[in-house]
Amino acid sequence: MKKMELHIVTPERTSIFPEVYSITLECPDGLRGILPGHAPFLVELLTGVLKYTTQDDQKKYVAISGGAAEITPYQVTIITDSAESADTIDIARAQEAATRAQQRIKDKTPGTDFIRAEAALKRSLARLRAAELAGKTGRYS
Repeated sequence: MKKMELHIVTPERTSIFPEVYSITLECPDGLRGILPGHAPFLVELLTGVLKYTTQDDQKKYVAISGGAAEITPYQVTIITDSAESADTIDIARAQEAATRAQQRIKDKTPGTDFIRAEAALKRSLARLRAAELAGKTGRYS
């Protein structure tokens, strides 16, 4: 079976997964499935969940905060501000972050940066969804 490499690049680190068999990306125009041998292209990524499948058909999930992807036939490079593997997500912390962001948006307090609050909400919801997809929790515990 053909394989490809997945590189996830953040300001803090680069993670390389050498034996990936499929990748699903969340893009502005919907989900994009990538298989080895895919035609080269660049694509914008939404804040959401990246899914990839490993050699033993295990599905892995990573919460990302938007960014861009470069796809070549045998390598996909994700460039994002943050990426968190589902198995390392602290569910309680993500739930608290979502609640805080929702409250900031709801309160409409003068001086609140609503764009920043909305981005924080999207990031925390992506983290919760990645954890749920990985089976760490049922609907955010």
